Amino acid sequence: MAFKSYRFVGFSLILVLGLAFAAACNGDDDADDADDAANGNGSITIETPGMEYDPDSISMSEGEDLEVTIDNTDNQLHTFTIDELGIDLEVDAGESDSVTIEAPDAGEYDFYCTVPGHRESGQEGVLTVE
Repeated sequence: MAFKSYRFVGFSLILVLGLAFAAACNGDDDADDADDAANGNGSITIETPGMEYDPDSISMSEGEDLEVTIDNTDNQLHTFTIDELGIDLEVDAGESDSVTIEAPDAGEYDFYCTVPGHRESGQEGVLTVE
């Protein structure tokens, strides 16, 4: 009976340590990317894992350029479109492509996917220029 008890404690300890390790390794890369853009590092990567952008909110400083890389991790075409800035980037399934947003005026700019049904399904976001 004591052997089973020790085995249970050992298993529980391994499980707890494994979960703690997994939590420590799972940093918030999206927040880091958004912070980099906001801090003037000049680039950000946005993933498209389906009918969404990740992250769906980005910021940049007025008067600064920002290189946006769209990493299409989905199995279909997506776009990154900002009408007010004349940006319409198409990215094929499994591919990545970049566009530079050149020093827009302060304000909020909506970005979205122009593929029919995607914006309506929630594939949109906001660029804030401060």
